[in-house]
Formats: sequence, structure tokens, C-alpha cells
Amino acid sequence: MGTGKFGRALPYAGAVAVPLGSGVLLHWWAGWSLRSPLGTPTALAVLVGLLLAGLAVVAHNALFREGGSILALLVLLAGLGAVWVEARDARVRGATASCVVVGKVRVTDHPTFGEGAPRAKRLHHHTLDCPDGGPKEFSWERRLGDTGSPVRIAYDPAGRMDPVPADENTARGAPYVPAGLLLLAAGLSAASVRYEGTGRRIW
Repeated sequence: MGTGKFGRALPYAGAVAVPLGSGVLLHWWAGWSLRSPLGTPTALAVLVGLLLAGLAVVAHNALFREGGSILALLVLLAGLGAVWVEARDARVRGATASCVVVGKVRVTDHPTFGEGAPRAKRLHHHTLDCPDGGPKEFSWERRLGDTGSPVRIAYDPAGRMDPVPADENTARGAPYVPAGLLLLAAGLSAASVRYEGTGRRIW
């Protein structure tokens, strides 16, 4: 009797553990790959992230004999994507350089097309002299200064994140979005386990 109860409880535990566990693991990997002193290449970080997402899909499908919920799977994938974005947005650039603008600041406009498209994006291209190290070129949506103006730039020495003005080097993560999606995926998966074999289906 105890074995039967355990057998029924295991799929429910998996329905919760797969989305939440894979979300935690992916968040850890995305964060570590950005702050690692080894300078993990972006391509490798993304590849491992995709592998983790693929393993989560396989684990999710293994919970069900009848295929489970397509909606739960889609929400799971959306949640893992949101985890990746949040983990990277929650990090800040690890180095700051004191630079001077040299040469003329170039301005380029990048139009968008189609009805309802946003207005053209204007970029200001600065050539920088950074004695402490840092980017030699920096483009931003506003002019940071004219020739000879001092500027402070935050950047990732490993090149994994684009540089930004030092005063905008802040974490912008929103953890409630991926958390909500993964909890929803867990709920849908648990409901799918509940109704499996009854002819009812949680799409």
C-alpha cells in the first residue's frame, strides 16, 4: 500500500521539481557564465543553456505515459527563456574605466519600416582614450560629451556584455516573471498528472 502511494506521489513531485529545478540550474549557469573569471564564451554559455532546456523537456515528457500537456511544455520553455534573460539582466559589468572622448562624435540614424514602427533610432559614436583599459569605441543613444570630455564606462573585460555608461551599470532583472511562468508550468504539469488516464486533458 505504501508503495502504491509512493508511486502516485512520484509523478506529482516530478511535475513540480522539473520546472523549478531546471529554472534554478539554468539561472545558476547563466549567472556563473557571466561572472566567471574564466571568461566563458557567449556561444558556449548559450549552447549549455540550450542543452539544459532540452534536458528539462526530456524530463518533463518522461513524467507522462500519454504525452502530458502541450501547454505546460510551452509555458516551461517560456519560463526557461525568461530565466535566461533575467539572469543576464541581473548582472552588472565588472570593470569601470575613466576615459576621454577623442575626435569628433559621429551620429547615425537607423530607420525602422512598416506601419506603426517606432521612430528611427539615433546613435552617437564616441572614440575613447581609456588609460585604465576599456573600449576604444562606444556607441550610445545620447551624446556623452564632446572632444576632451571625461566619461566613465562600465564594461565586461571578457566581452560577454556590451559596455554602458557607468551611471547606468545597474541590475535590471525581474525575477517574478520567470518565477511565475515556472510555477504555472508546475501547476499545469501537476494537473496533467492528475487527469492522465481519465480521458481529460490539460492542453
